[in-house]
Amino acid sequence: MGSQVLQILRQGVWASLTGGWFFDPHQSTFSNCFHLYVWIFLLTFPFLLYMVLPPSLMVAGVYCLVVAIIFTTIKTVNYRLHAMFDQGEIVEKRNSTMGEQEEEPAQGDSSLPRDPGVEMTVFRKVSSTELLPRMEDSGPLRATEETGKRDRSSSVRRTQAIRRRHNAGSNPTPPASVMGSPPSSLQEAQRGRAASHSRALTLPSALHFASSLLLTRAGTNVHEACTFDDTSEGAVHYFYDESGVRRSYTFGLAGGGYENPVGQQGEQAANGAWDRHSHSSSFHSADVPEATGGLNLLQPRPVVLQGMQVRRVPLEIPEEQTLMEEAPPRAQHSYKYWLFPGRWTSVRYERLALLALLDRTRGVVENIFGVGLSSLVAFLGYLLLLKGFFTDIWVFQFCLVIASCQYSLLKSVQPDAASPMHGHNWVIAYSRPVYFCICCLLIWLLDALGSAQPFPPVSLYGLTLFSASFFFCARDVATVFTLCFPFVFLLGLLPQVNTCLMYLLEQIDMHGFGGTAATSPLTAVFSLARSLLAAALLYGFCLGAIKTPWPEQHVPVLFSVFCGLLVALSYHLSRQSSDPTVLWSLVRSKLFPELEERSLETARAEPPDPLPEKMRQSVREVLHSDLVMCVVIAVLTFAISASTVFIALKSVLGFVLYALAGAVGFFTHYLLPQLRKQLPWFCLSQPVLKPLEYSQYEVRGAAQVMWFEKLYAGLQCVEKYLIYPAVVLNALTVDAHTVVSHPDKFCLYCRALLMTVAGLKLLRSAFCCPPQQYLTLAFTVLLFHFDYPRLSQGFLLDYFLMSLLCSKLWDLLYKLRFVLTYIAPWQITWGSAFHAFAQPFAVPHSAMLFVQALLSGLFSTPLNPLLGSAVFIMSYARPLKFWERDYNTKRVDHSNTRLVTQLDRNPGADDNNLNSIFYEHLTRSLQHTLCGDLVLGRWGNYGPGDCFVLASDYLNALVHLIEVGNGLVTFQLRGLEFRGTYCQQREVEAITEGVEEDEGCCCCEPGHLPRVLSFNAAFGQRWLAWEVTASKYVLEGYSISDNNAASMLQVFDLRKILITYYVKSIIYYVSRSPKLEAWLSHEGIAAALRPVRAPGYADSDPTFSLSVDEDYDLRLSGLSLPSFCAVHLEWIQYCASRRGQPVDQDWNSPLVTLCFGLCVLGRRALGTASHSMSASLEPFLYGLHALFKGDFRITSPRDEWVFADMDLLHRVVAPGVRMALKLHQDHFTSPDEYEEPAALYDAIAANEERLVISHEGDPAWRSAILSNTPSLLALRHVMDDASDEYKIIMLNRRHLSFRVIKVNRECVRGLWAGQQQELVFLRNRNPERGSIQNAKQALRNMINSSCDQPLGYPIYVSPLTTSLAGSHPQLRALWGGPISLGAITRWLLRSWERLHKGCGAGCNSGGNVDDSDCGGGSGLTSLSANPPLAHPTPENTAGSGDQPLPPGPGWGPRPSLSSSGDGRPPALLQWPPPRLPGPPPASPVPTEGPRSSRPPGPGLGSEGPSGKWSLGGRKGLGGSDGEPASGSPKGGTPKSQASPDLSLSPDGSSEASPPRAAQDISCLDSSAPESGTPTEAPADWPVPAEERESPAAQPLLEHQY
Repeated sequence: MGSQVLQILRQGVWASLTGGWFFDPHQSTFSNCFHLYVWIFLLTFPFLLYMVLPPSLMVAGVYCLVVAIIFTTIKTVNYRLHAMFDQGEIVEKRNSTMGEQEEEPAQGDSSLPRDPGVEMTVFRKVSSTELLPRMEDSGPLRATEETGKRDRSSSVRRTQAIRRRHNAGSNPTPPASVMGSPPSSLQEAQRGRAASHSRALTLPSALHFASSLLLTRAGTNVHEACTFDDTSEGAVHYFYDESGVRRSYTFGLAGGGYENPVGQQGEQAANGAWDRHSHSSSFHSADVPEATGGLNLLQPRPVVLQGMQVRRVPLEIPEEQTLMEEAPPRAQHSYKYWLFPGRWTSVRYERLALLALLDRTRGVVENIFGVGLSSLVAFLGYLLLLKGFFTDIWVFQFCLVIASCQYSLLKSVQPDAASPMHGHNWVIAYSRPVYFCICCLLIWLLDALGSAQPFPPVSLYGLTLFSASFFFCARDVATVFTLCFPFVFLLGLLPQVNTCLMYLLEQIDMHGFGGTAATSPLTAVFSLARSLLAAALLYGFCLGAIKTPWPEQHVPVLFSVFCGLLVALSYHLSRQSSDPTVLWSLVRSKLFPELEERSLETARAEPPDPLPEKMRQSVREVLHSDLVMCVVIAVLTFAISASTVFIALKSVLGFVLYALAGAVGFFTHYLLPQLRKQLPWFCLSQPVLKPLEYSQYEVRGAAQVMWFEKLYAGLQCVEKYLIYPAVVLNALTVDAHTVVSHPDKFCLYCRALLMTVAGLKLLRSAFCCPPQQYLTLAFTVLLFHFDYPRLSQGFLLDYFLMSLLCSKLWDLLYKLRFVLTYIAPWQITWGSAFHAFAQPFAVPHSAMLFVQALLSGLFSTPLNPLLGSAVFIMSYARPLKFWERDYNTKRVDHSNTRLVTQLDRNPGADDNNLNSIFYEHLTRSLQHTLCGDLVLGRWGNYGPGDCFVLASDYLNALVHLIEVGNGLVTFQLRGLEFRGTYCQQREVEAITEGVEEDEGCCCCEPGHLPRVLSFNAAFGQRWLAWEVTASKYVLEGYSISDNNAASMLQVFDLRKILITYYVKSIIYYVSRSPKLEAWLSHEGIAAALRPVRAPGYADSDPTFSLSVDEDYDLRLSGLSLPSFCAVHLEWIQYCASRRGQPVDQDWNSPLVTLCFGLCVLGRRALGTASHSMSASLEPFLYGLHALFKGDFRITSPRDEWVFADMDLLHRVVAPGVRMALKLHQDHFTSPDEYEEPAALYDAIAANEERLVISHEGDPAWRSAILSNTPSLLALRHVMDDASDEYKIIMLNRRHLSFRVIKVNRECVRGLWAGQQQELVFLRNRNPERGSIQNAKQALRNMINSSCDQPLGYPIYVSPLTTSLAGSHPQLRALWGGPISLGAITRWLLRSWERLHKGCGAGCNSGGNVDDSDCGGGSGLTSLSANPPLAHPTPENTAGSGDQPLPPGPGWGPRPSLSSSGDGRPPALLQWPPPRLPGPPPASPVPTEGPRSSRPPGPGLGSEGPSGKWSLGGRKGLGGSDGEPASGSPKGGTPKSQASPDLSLSPDGSSEASPPRAAQDISCLDSSAPESGTPTEAPADWPVPAEERESPAAQPLLEHQY
């Protein structure tokens, strides 16, 4: 802990104060000295120049030139060195001390330098199986020096000799003869090994080699080694092993390759010398005591090695199988540094040392920019010194600021307090110099403006602007801020440069022009440029209108044109996203189709994603609609403005509009949301206005549209498109008339600019986010009409200023609520001891906290708790997106992993990776419905930056709203773990549990009134940073059920059932294969399977057993063809009979033989994959999972015939094992269901049609889920720390119920900022840190867990996703589809055709118009082939466009039909005619031809029933007449109209039948909506099913089987 604090103080605090310089004890002396001297030079050089030399620009020029030269030199050398490391020529040179003998000093001369010792060599254990390749790889490296080559060759030969010696024995201790000369210190040796990337390992204990007495061995040439390199015959080396036992090793045959302990006689004699000299590198012969007995001193100067480390033999590796291998000697690399062409010098340096010395700049442009920026810092800084802005000690302080800014360009602070990422952040290096230059320019500019006074002062709201005192005050503030740079960057109050740019552009666009939030710096630039272009266009009209005098009671035409353009452009800009990516892709597809085709060709390898095309279709619809609506809005606004109604009624109309806006806003945005909340006003226990699903335990369908939702949406439309445009137009007209009447009050050019910008901002804000407008308008009226009317500058400017002020006040209110909720003493949760320590300091910190809250509210910065405690500090400013990095989850599956990884380690087997797909599907569902649900008020009041939590049984996601426009919402979803931590579970319980049962009041329990909260519950709910806005929010998703496979296959009988279904599934897929005839006629397959027909043949593989194989032949002890036919012949014959072409079905036919061979192969593959012939369950499950994911390993020669066609494995055996798992699971619900062959055949066919069975690592699994496949099945292998189990995962698509919890957005931003500061800057790596402990009042753990990795640990983070209101089916039915030129044209044509037919029928037969219109109807409606859809969805509305009539003789003119009253024609004249008794006719073949009016699949903006650009939902201009009632349930067709051949999905929703050509029957009116009517319906007119399966799922189903 102490070292970590010291590191933070050194690398964080001190480095932030100095700009990056600090003393690093882990770096070399040269590096630290270089840093120190450079920093001292940058600090003292400008200070001495200013103090010694007279102030002049020449001195400033010299200073800039010197700085430029120094930085150019350093940057050039740094760049060239990195280039040398990247692509330079390397010259390797090793130490040549091995084998060389240094000159020995005289024995008695103690003044001579002592022997520096021998190099510490690290040995590494290696298995005996690795010995041969390592011996082959241990040859000498090439080098230019012959001496080094000879030394390395001798070293290798010596090492190989040692290995051969050790092969004969089992002792792991290495010989001492391979030791070389040491580096100067042990620390340098360790650093050298790490830098050269040697494979040596750090070993736990040290052996010290000491002198010892040598024993004479008679009859041999045994002698003590004279040096450590002596490997001659009989050379003896002595050492201590790690147990402290002194041992010897003898080279040659005398030693036998073993180490021997030294006798006790020599041990006692040598103890004294060892004790005295155990820490010395060498000693003299006089220090060695004489031995006793027969011991002779053969060597007067033994050598001592200290610091030798060896590693203990691991317990899991047998000692006899391990050897000691010498790590290669440290290579000294010399690089060729080219000084000039043809001239180079040798440089011995390392890249890591260079990176520790200087930051790397990768390009020439970046180096030039760095040099220029350092020179600019020097020039601007010295210029301010010359101007005399700083005196006394502040001169030194300013020089310190200059030095820190320049030094950060050489060695920046890493990590910085404002850095959003771990590791080296190259952008943060430019923050200090850029901010310094901006501040210096600002100081100089403000001083110049204050001295020159270019324009007269202006008084606005009692404040005198643009005066000399104003400029000088602003200059002094900027000067003080510049002097505080070290502390500003220490606290991280300024973001990095790109974040600051994005933040400033976003704030200017939002608060100045009414724009929406930006998602990147590029989108911020695009959005602001778009707003500036619109303002510049409008400015000319406004200026021209107010420059000319107005007649009394008359509005000039030019001003009316300005008003019309202002409203139309504001409407169009409010409906456009700030991200131009989709718009650019749409333009590129139209203007550059070749680029689009090229990108499609590159993406064909992956499954197609329908999302980009949906987005382009939706944007295309918006643009077509805006083309019409903007013209209509401009014309209507021009007419209203020119009518002089605003001038004639200006004394009354304004207050009427204000009162109307306030009343409608209060009712719409306060009263209705409160009545719909789960706990209205935190007093009632139930919502007053409940949705229809509120009382349902389990949701069965989509949410019903209630009357109050229609009212809420309608009132919002009235607000956006009627009230607030009228308020702004009235204010514009009155202010313009006032300016024209009193032109001396303001400059006309400034007034025109203010009117243009204010009008644009107010209208766009009203269109985008109406919930916040009524309070702003109310405060404007109260403040400037009643409280301070003398301060008013015109209602338009007052309204503009109040909108800016209210947004900041809302931020301040949210911050104060968060702070008071977080530090409330009765619910404080201390996550660590630091929290308890910091709690008392929060009391004196309160005053500073309030100041920080004001500043953070002004600059929209987060207010984060320090380390999660009660002490709050202000962070740096961030945009609404918050996170600077575009992080999103990358799913791991078979498409992005190697094959060996898929087979061995099963990538993505953890639950988090597999479960992330459900959050991805949830994101797609929200993309279709979120914007519409917000408009319907199902999430309560909302605004940009708001955060919501969606909580279900297992899904817990945080939804962050970023951009809120008119009919669009850009959001990001962050999914949390299914099985979260203990803290997460406690917070999930807090947001899901009810408080209705609480009956407490202080310390007693008196109870509460019915449907009213108790006192304790109401008090507790008011002190939370979150609230439940909806308890039954319905969203389409997948219900997940998992069964433990071990419990389903525990006993042998259950495994036998699985094997039986496995065999039957293989037979089914063989009989259904279109390649069956080719397989039966294949000569190779027939020849390989011919022996199985021989009498007495049986496959006696050990994997076959009577306990699991139903057709096991006990007599022949294996699988035989007769026993196989006795069990499965009936099933084979039935499957063959269901085949279209007849096939021979005898017991010895090729079909039966092929089925027998494949079934034997499949079962043998299962046994092979199990890797065991035991009867245990785990190997069986392992093999089953291997086959399920497609890992078939054919190891028997009898099965190699299957390689004749790999489709036998891919299309027969692989889907067979998957289908068997599904049938085995169904067996538990109804064991006897599949006894009959017909039932089993139909079940397999049904599963094959509607069910996707795949491994979760297969990309087809993800594609199937994103394509809304009804059901999926998978076998999951879960490998956790505490469990290793197999689960059968079953998914069913249905509607899920969520609780919607709105979280205080400042609470989320503050906790996110606190986590970033704690983990990145303060380097807190504690996984159980106090800042992530549960705090129910703020949901601290859930919010911190949702941070970007590695700060948090969400299992899924979606990309920024845009939801459009046109994609919501219920809202589309309520409002109608987009209005376009094509829709208007079709509506006019249909109206003319109806009128023409009506008039013709009336003139000829005297009939009325209603009866003549295609069989009768009511009003202007025509009877289509289907009754109206009860609830259009993206699935059933996408294909409901105008269809061409199929040709046929029966499509001539028919007499008029009168309505029968129930939506059906009378029986005598009905079409199609009733079916005669008898068997039903075969279904007609689906038409395959292209249909221009039917899109390929559902889109975000689904097409209406009247065509591609129709206005669906309502009669007349809004669309066709066959749309449903908006409140009808999804798929809510009356039972009497249901088609008899519709199949039911597992969740009870009806599935659509495939389209047929005969379903396009309609009446004479070809423009009537057609939904596909089956021709075999006897008397009823059936409706389409609830939802059609996505066409994208059909190839996936075919892919599986």
